[in-house]
Amino acid sequence: MDAVKTYITGLDRIIGGGIPKGSCILVKGPPGTGKTVFGLQYLFEGYEKENAAGMLIQIEEFDRTLDWYNKTFDWDLGMQQKKGKLAMFSFKPKNYDKFQPSKIEGEFLGKLQNIIGPMGVQRVVIDSVTPLEVALDNDADYRRSFYQTVEFFKNSGVTSLIIADDVNPIRNPYDVEEHICDGVIKMRLREENGEYKKELMVTKMTATRFPTAWFPISIKTGVGMSVKPFL
Repeated sequence: MDAVKTYITGLDRIIGGGIPKGSCILVKGPPGTGKTVFGLQYLFEGYEKENAAGMLIQIEEFDRTLDWYNKTFDWDLGMQQKKGKLAMFSFKPKNYDKFQPSKIEGEFLGKLQNIIGPMGVQRVVIDSVTPLEVALDNDADYRRSFYQTVEFFKNSGVTSLIIADDVNPIRNPYDVEEHICDGVIKMRLREENGEYKKELMVTKMTATRFPTAWFPISIKTGVGMSVKPFL
């Protein structure tokens, strides 16, 4: 199976070279664990290293926040957008009706379809789906919309990351996102001697052998994220 490199130093080694091409991977953890850094690095380095076009879908994010990430890690995502190698969408609470099961194909996925093919998009990041889980009318609506979105990405041949917040560390292990996605990468904060350490664990990755353990994460200015694999 072909692998798509995340370019998160250490992580690709853990999962045998990268995530399966054409798969949809869930990146999940509480706020402050580095999920957005993970997603932006995946997009930025994909173009820098492979000329791979990307798409960033932000939900309840602020434009200024993206500028801060660009300056902190020297990622010129705006330049990639000007070159036609990165499509960016931003959805605010007033747009959430587009994600209702009855509208998602035309209002949301239809728009993406008109861009992914002509632009040759290979990598997609959604950051994050958690506001939609709260905004949609019920769990069944959210499940249908989430499934439709994952199915669309897989049929389009893109390799996608879907970010989700985990605000409650004690959750049902069979949450809808984890069940539907091809892979799950969990992130957490662990307290050690009064300090909080960022860690990452792969709990699911279809057709891939991987160690099930928590690995330390490092996030450095001008560098980005890396994982110490202990392998």
